[in-house]
Amino acid sequence: MSKTRTRAAKDASKRSRNPLSRKVSNREAVWLNGPVPTGYWTIPENQRLYLIWLGQRLGYRKIDDYYRIRTSDFKENRGSGALLHCWGSSAVAAVMGTFPDYDWHEWLFVSCPRSFWADRANHRRYMKWLAEQCNINEPDDWYGITNRDFRRHKGGAFLLHYDSTISEAVKSYQPKRNWNEWQFGKTPKGFWEDRKNRIRYMKWLGKRLGCKKLDDWYGVTRKDFEHHFGNQLMKHYNGSPLAAAMDCFSNHNWLEWKFARVPAGFWKKKTNRERYLDWLEKKLKIRKPEDWGRVRRADLKDNYGGGLLAMFRSIETLLRQSGRTKAVTSGSRR
Repeated sequence: MSKTRTRAAKDASKRSRNPLSRKVSNREAVWLNGPVPTGYWTIPENQRLYLIWLGQRLGYRKIDDYYRIRTSDFKENRGSGALLHCWGSSAVAAVMGTFPDYDWHEWLFVSCPRSFWADRANHRRYMKWLAEQCNINEPDDWYGITNRDFRRHKGGAFLLHYDSTISEAVKSYQPKRNWNEWQFGKTPKGFWEDRKNRIRYMKWLGKRLGCKKLDDWYGVTRKDFEHHFGNQLMKHYNGSPLAAAMDCFSNHNWLEWKFARVPAGFWKKKTNRERYLDWLEKKLKIRKPEDWGRVRRADLKDNYGGGLLAMFRSIETLLRQSGRTKAVTSGSRR
């Protein structure tokens, strides 16, 4: 078969699938002449004839154009009776009932049928279709979907059933998979208020960052959280990785000064200063009081005590306030 004949066969097949390829003459459009005969609209062929005529009158060229149809189009084109008696005043029902062989997607119509989204089976239909439209080939691809994608694909009303939260819609669609809500653009309302969710995130982040033991968290910064979907969690902790670690792994004996930043006002509390000096005493192997005489400013700076030093003019002043004055020998400290 030649290419010309093949193309002609394809065009003929396309026309046969497109009801608009059949031209309806005004002579056939009996509804234009006044009330139609009794029982006229109960005949499926008459219903189809009217829908084809209406589509042509509205300038439709392909069957997809029927997604633009409105109830007012029937009313303005002598189809009120047909719409009421045959399709329950639903333009969507009219199109889908008249052309049942076409794979219709109700959400693409100007107005989705009432209660359509109340049926969970329709949720699955939409999500499966959306995956095709957005080239979602792997489950993790859902993490990149945005609210804008739903709006662009006529899913704004659908998403309202999930409080406009994509993660909830996806979890409902694929409930057997373990989803990380924080990897979506927006977490559900109140998500971070639940400590279990915060712990889930922290364990996940620890694996991503290669934290093998809890002390590895001392090297984690706010940027690490921000680069791993943790912006909102950081807001919960006022931007403090320290607060996050201490809350989620509360059984660990944390040393706040080993984090990049200590909490505001931390060094102003004498108990915290004493804890640090007791720890430093062991770290520097200070076994007797006079050993403090060999401690220099650099020793504190090299052992997370730079912030503490900033509060005092000298080590002598710090040690005097801590009750370690007897251990201080004369001479300058550098």
